[in-house]
Amino acid sequence: MSPFSIQMLRSLMTISGFTLMSRILGFARDILIARFLGATVVADAFFAAFRFPNMFRRIFGEGAFNSAFVPLFGKRVVEGGTQSAMGFANNAFSVLFLVLGVLTVLLIPVMAFVMFAVVPGFLSKVDTSLSDTPKEFEVTLRGARAIYFESSEGSAVKFHDLSMIERGDPEVGKVLGELFGGDTQAVGETVTIESVLDDALDRSGEVKEGELVEEVKSRIFAAGTWNFQDGSLRIPLPEDHDYAILSGSVSGSGEFQVFRNDPGAFDLTVKFSKITFIYLLCMALVAHLSGVLTTLKKFAAPAFSPVLLNVVFLIGLLGVVQFTDAKGEVLAWCVAIAGVVQLGVLWAVCRRAGLPIALKKPVFDDGMKRLFILMGPGVIAAGIQQINLLISGVIASFQQGAISYLYYSDRVYQLPLGMIGIAFGMVLLPEITRLLKSGEEETASKTMVSGLELAMIVTVPAAIALMVIPVEIMSVLFERDNFTASDSLQTGRALGAFAIGLPGYVLIKVLQPGYFAREDTKTPMWMAGITVLVNIVVSLALFPFYGHVGLAFATSVAAWVNVFLLWFGLRNFVNLKRENWRRLIGMVIASSVMAVALWFARPILTPWMSEAFWQKVIAMSFLIGLGVVVYAFGVLALKVTSVRELKVAFRG
Repeated sequence: MSPFSIQMLRSLMTISGFTLMSRILGFARDILIARFLGATVVADAFFAAFRFPNMFRRIFGEGAFNSAFVPLFGKRVVEGGTQSAMGFANNAFSVLFLVLGVLTVLLIPVMAFVMFAVVPGFLSKVDTSLSDTPKEFEVTLRGARAIYFESSEGSAVKFHDLSMIERGDPEVGKVLGELFGGDTQAVGETVTIESVLDDALDRSGEVKEGELVEEVKSRIFAAGTWNFQDGSLRIPLPEDHDYAILSGSVSGSGEFQVFRNDPGAFDLTVKFSKITFIYLLCMALVAHLSGVLTTLKKFAAPAFSPVLLNVVFLIGLLGVVQFTDAKGEVLAWCVAIAGVVQLGVLWAVCRRAGLPIALKKPVFDDGMKRLFILMGPGVIAAGIQQINLLISGVIASFQQGAISYLYYSDRVYQLPLGMIGIAFGMVLLPEITRLLKSGEEETASKTMVSGLELAMIVTVPAAIALMVIPVEIMSVLFERDNFTASDSLQTGRALGAFAIGLPGYVLIKVLQPGYFAREDTKTPMWMAGITVLVNIVVSLALFPFYGHVGLAFATSVAAWVNVFLLWFGLRNFVNLKRENWRRLIGMVIASSVMAVALWFARPILTPWMSEAFWQKVIAMSFLIGLGVVVYAFGVLALKVTSVRELKVAFRG
C-alpha cells in the first residue's frame, strides 16, 4: 500500500471505530424498539415521523452539507489561516440558524400537510354518506393487513354485493358477497378471515358452493343486520394475500368510511413529527460544526456525535418506554432531546479546540451566496440515497408494515455503509480538496483510486453475506416479543435487496469528492436527478408485484446507475489500471467463494435459528467467522493484498 493510503487509514480507523460504536448501540436501540413496537401501526407512525428529520441528519451530517462548506472553508484556511477562516464559519452558522429556525417555526403548524406528502398511503380510504339507497364503494387492498370500517356511532350498516377481486383475475368476484350476503352481522368484535377466506376461494375464480360456504358464514357471523359497536370494525386479511380490491355497496344511516390502513396511523405520524422536527434544525448545525472540525483533521468528535443519539434513545427505552403506553411519543421526544445534546457537545468541543462558534448578525455576503449556490445541488447529489429512501417510504405507506420493514433492514446495511462509505467521504473530501488546491493532481488521483480499493475490499464481501443470510441476520437481531418470525422474513427479503446496492452506495461516497473538491456540485446533482427518476420508475413498476422488496431493489438499481454516471464523469481522473482491476476481480472471486461456503453451512445451522437467543448468536457467530476466514484466505491466495501490506497499513 502506498504512503497516502496509510495516512488515510489512520483517519479512517478513528471514524470507523466511533461509527462501529454508534452502530452497535444503534442495533441495541433497534432491538428494543422491535421488542416493544414490532412492525405495528405505532412503529410505522414513529418510523415515518423519524424518517423525515433523520433524512436531513444523514444528508447534512454524513457529508452532504460539507460538499459545499468544506471546499470553501478549506480554501480560506489555505489562503488566510484558521482564525481568518473562522469568520466565514461563524457567519455561515448564524445564517443556517436563522434560515432553519424560520423553516421549523413555519412547518410545525402545518405538519399534517407535510406528512400527507410523506405518507399519503396512511390516508387511503373511501368516504360515503349512508342512505336507504345502496351506494357503491371500492378500496385497494394490495399490501393491506386488514380492512378497517368506521361509521357514525350507533348506526346500522348493511352491505350488498361485497367482493374481493384477486389481482389479475377480475372474474373471481363476490366472494364476500357469498359469505357475508343476506342478513349477517358482527357486533364489536374483530372478525378474523385469514385462512377461512382462502378456503372459500377457488383459485380458478369460482366460489366453492355448499357446505363450506355455510360453515364459513357460521364461523364468522351471526344472523341479523351488521351493527358497529363504537362505530368501528377490523377484518384481518391473510398474510401475502392476492386480493387487490374490495368493492361493493353499502346502505344505512350516518357516515361510512373504509380504510386499507389503520385509520389512526396518520394522526399518530403528525403528532410524532411535530416533536421530532426540532432534530432537523439541530443536525444541520451539527453538520456545520463537524465540517469545521474535519477540515482541520479533527475527526474524533464528529465521528463520536452519532453515538449520543443512540445513548439518549437507550436511556429513554430502558428508563421510560417499557413502563408506559405512550411508547411512540416517548421515542419522538428522545429524537428531539438527542439533537440538542449532539449540538451542545460539538459546540463545546469547538470552543475547547480554540474554534469558537457563536451566533452573530447574519450577513449574506459573497461567501454566503457562494455557499448556498454550491449547497443546493451538493445536498441533492450527496443525499441521493436518502432522497431515494424517502421516495420508497412514500410508496411504502400504501403497504401496512412496509415502512417498518424498510427501516429495520436499512439499519442493518447502514453498518458497513457508515463504517466504510461515510468514513471515506469524510476523509477524502478535505484531502482531495487540499491536494487539488496545491496543484497535486496526480497524487489526488492516486488517492481516489486507493480509496476505492480500500472501500471495496470490505464492502463486496459484506454485501454478498447480506444477500446470502439476510433472514438469519434479522432473526438474531430483532425476532422477539412483538417482532415475529414473519417480520424477520419480510425484513430479511428487503435486506437482501438493499445489499445488492451496498457496494454502489459506498462507491458514491468515494467518487463524489472528486467533483465536490473542485466546487462542482451541479454535475453530480444532474446525475442524482437521473437516479431519482430511475428509482421512481422501477419502484412503481415493481411495488404492485413485490411490495416493499421491490422498493428496496429499486433503490439498489438507482445506486448502481449513479455509480456509473459518477465514474464516467471522472474516468480520466479515477484512472483504474490493470493492477487495480486485478485486485477488484480478485475481491469478487473471493467473495463468491465465501458465499458458497455460507450457503452450504446455513442449512446445517438452521435448527439453531429456531432455538433460544444465545443459540442463535452462536450459530450466527459461526457463520460470520466462517465467512471471514474463507474470504481472508481467498484475498491472500489471489494476491489482492498480502500479510506484509496489512501489517504495514495497521502499523500506520
